[in-house]
Amino acid sequence: MSNRLVASLLLAAFSPGAGWTQDAPPVPKEGLAALYPGDAGLDRDPRVLFVEDFETAPKTVGWMQPDGWFAGVKFEPGSGMEVTDQVPAAGGKRCLQYNLKAGQKSSGGMFRLLKPGERVHLRYYRKFEKAWDWPKGYGPHDTGLYGYAGDFKAPTDTEIHVLLDFTQNADTFVGIGTPRQQVKDWSPILKKTVGTHAGSGTGLAWNRARPDKIEPGKWHCVEMMVQLSRPGQSDGAIRLWVNGKLVSEADALPLRDADHADLKLNLLLLAPYFHPGSPRDQTHWVDQVVAATDYIGPIHPVSGK
Repeated sequence: MSNRLVASLLLAAFSPGAGWTQDAPPVPKEGLAALYPGDAGLDRDPRVLFVEDFETAPKTVGWMQPDGWFAGVKFEPGSGMEVTDQVPAAGGKRCLQYNLKAGQKSSGGMFRLLKPGERVHLRYYRKFEKAWDWPKGYGPHDTGLYGYAGDFKAPTDTEIHVLLDFTQNADTFVGIGTPRQQVKDWSPILKKTVGTHAGSGTGLAWNRARPDKIEPGKWHCVEMMVQLSRPGQSDGAIRLWVNGKLVSEADALPLRDADHADLKLNLLLLAPYFHPGSPRDQTHWVDQVVAATDYIGPIHPVSGK
């Protein structure tokens, strides 16, 4: 074996997302966050793909460029999105505020490339103003993990998207779509494996526990995991945790067909979208967005606090 090949294999084994490093401590059952109270230093863990804590304005980069959010978004007081310290953050001193106007479906969104991988955990915190008035209809699609090959045309035109959604009943669930693959009709698959969520024909059931209701005025921690199947196989998996509690667990899912052997999860969208539009002007927040290859879990308390 050549020295160059050995070096390449070592680099792969010790790179973020490889799932194991020589000096990384094991992941505790509470998740990676338990190793980093207050999330301090979490961004340095080799299993973490990125952390966005909004302590400063998020870094923006060019279209389809790595290591930041795609350019074109603005974070200014009074605009659709702003970084604020005027409300208690989930972690640190600042968080991202959405200023949603009456009739609007969205007040802004953010795309970010991910290090391509077959398994991704996404954890973040959500809060809605105390007098929050849920739009009377579907949504929001809150975040999405995507896998796409070739040109990226639209969030609904990819090989796979897994969306973390909320409903007007203050419930949380995960939905699946595979518009560019041969897996078209999810209803029989989900009914056979875990059932379907009442809010969506492609939503995972709460087969482990009922999720906590979203209580306006309080932070709500959500985390989803997507594990792609082997090409043409039905061995993919999706999980949903709400406030550290596993509520949905689905295995034996066909998430990658035989024609997409090289497909990886490679894109994140953070863009709450309310299909019927907001009934009035109102405000909501996001904080402590983390993507990793292993379970993250809620923010671990700092000793003495």
